[in-house]
Amino acid sequence: MKIQLNSLIKEWASYNINLRNLSENSVKAYSLDLRDFLNFSFKESVVVLKSDLSDISAHTIRLWILSLRNKSVKASSLSRKISSLKNFFHWLENSHNIFNSAISKLDSPKKDSKLPRPIAVNDIKNLFSAFENKKEKRWIISRNQAIFLLLYTCGLRISEAINMKTNELPLNSSVLVKGKGKKERMVPILNIANQAIENYTKQCPYPISNSEYVFLGIRGNRMLPRSFQKAMERARNSIGLPSSTTPHSLRHSYATHLLNAGTDLRSIQKLLGHSSLSSTQIYTQIEQKRLLQVYKSTHPREKAS
Repeated sequence: MKIQLNSLIKEWASYNINLRNLSENSVKAYSLDLRDFLNFSFKESVVVLKSDLSDISAHTIRLWILSLRNKSVKASSLSRKISSLKNFFHWLENSHNIFNSAISKLDSPKKDSKLPRPIAVNDIKNLFSAFENKKEKRWIISRNQAIFLLLYTCGLRISEAINMKTNELPLNSSVLVKGKGKKERMVPILNIANQAIENYTKQCPYPISNSEYVFLGIRGNRMLPRSFQKAMERARNSIGLPSSTTPHSLRHSYATHLLNAGTDLRSIQKLLGHSSLSSTQIYTQIEQKRLLQVYKSTHPREKAS
């Protein structure tokens, strides 16, 4: 029996969105991972036999992984790609009775165990100011600064901020956020972030009330995450901050600075929308590392040596 690969991928994507409640961005990434593997395995054929999917060999999988490593794909990305592959074939087995023994035995590589790198408080202030760019339109600057504050003062992911809808305005003391897996959480919102959003909506040349989404692109369409990522990159480069200064590092900074100020882990877990406390505990490792550095630099015996 012949199968259209595109139809199969779309069916799997629909399953992930509707039944597993994964976000559209995540499913898009997983689908690209899968297409990459299937194109590699079938030399970009669009129609295959059921038996072709069952017969993909361990040798083919090893060659694919080797090709990714030769492209310097990070361990975390490789782990995600293999996870996408395993999930797809698990779904194939359950929904289409197609089993592949080589993929069922496939192990994921260990992820890089690097700690998140928060931004120092002083650098946060400088970075916010660095969005002021004479070459940029005033309303674009206000938009980017509003998003910046949502990420840093609310701990939102970039997708969560950009997906904010106009029917949620005006914001009060909190905002309802729909996060990963369509899970909802209430997050307190500071007045400074509220004011920044209000400034942006007043300056935006497009009627926000006619749009489904609050944050718009240069042509009045829904803003893409890449637009803010590029603005962040320009801002950090202008003041000499490292490449680890990304939109997601603002979320890390939010959590780390709250922890440093005495907020308990359970509260931070709820604010970030983590399912497990273990995901939040990584920030205690950052604090322990910081305290060790302070200890070494200030202890009299260390200074004497």
